[in-house]
Amino acid sequence: MNEKLKSPITLISHGRSGTSLIQNIFDAHPDISVAGETADLIFSTWYSLWRAKGIVPGLIENGKVVPWKQRAARGVRSVFNEIFNLETQYWMQKPIGQPFVSSYLRKQGSTLDEWFELYWSILDDVFPTGKFITILRQPCDVVLSAKGYWDRDESQIWSDIATMARCILHKSSKITYAVNFEELVQQPEQTSKNLFSHLDIPYDPKVLKAFGHIYVPNKDGWKQDKSAFEDKVKNNFSRRDQWDKLNLSIAKPDDLEVIDKLWHRFGYSFDLPVAS
Repeated sequence: MNEKLKSPITLISHGRSGTSLIQNIFDAHPDISVAGETADLIFSTWYSLWRAKGIVPGLIENGKVVPWKQRAARGVRSVFNEIFNLETQYWMQKPIGQPFVSSYLRKQGSTLDEWFELYWSILDDVFPTGKFITILRQPCDVVLSAKGYWDRDESQIWSDIATMARCILHKSSKITYAVNFEELVQQPEQTSKNLFSHLDIPYDPKVLKAFGHIYVPNKDGWKQDKSAFEDKVKNNFSRRDQWDKLNLSIAKPDDLEVIDKLWHRFGYSFDLPVAS
């Protein structure tokens, strides 16, 4: 099997954070293939394989039993090999959010910390030589965007953003770099160059084509022309003028604290609206 399957660029973040822009930056690079949103594909496949442990025959190679963790990791990569065309030198995926299997395991009694340990263990087994990054977007903007797009409860969105922050901050986390969304839209060329430099991938100016569209702004289409969103472009996609619509009192203080901690982990900070 292609050894390249072990080495993806993996973007992990909460949805509505600018992940589609990052994906399309990579997609515009001639040497990078994109697999898209793969969280459930990775973790549900892995868990299905893990459930088969002990009820299917063992595997012996070169006179030695192949450990089940190794077999499960191979199985996930086999699925990727079968359904994706990853012929370029590099490939990228974005398993954003928490996968479906996490809710199941939590209901079975796993603690959040136990889940995070398993989460990173699986990613390490399946993609041992991968490079992991995240993107940081002003959390108030993420909440407003998620609330409008998914029509979800505001307090739950804050909780989900904090859960993702705890996951990224976990002691076993493999994330080494964060893209700041505001810097990305205000300084696209330099921020893109910094990203590719970190990944040790040659920069190609073709990636700037990705900034010519708006990605998943609403449910009318995942990719739309910028000209239809002049106000968003003018405001650099900030929703600061809508922050007064948020009820920050429903966000748990420890959730806000861990989100803040994540930003500081990568040398950034953010403002919150002041209550009137």
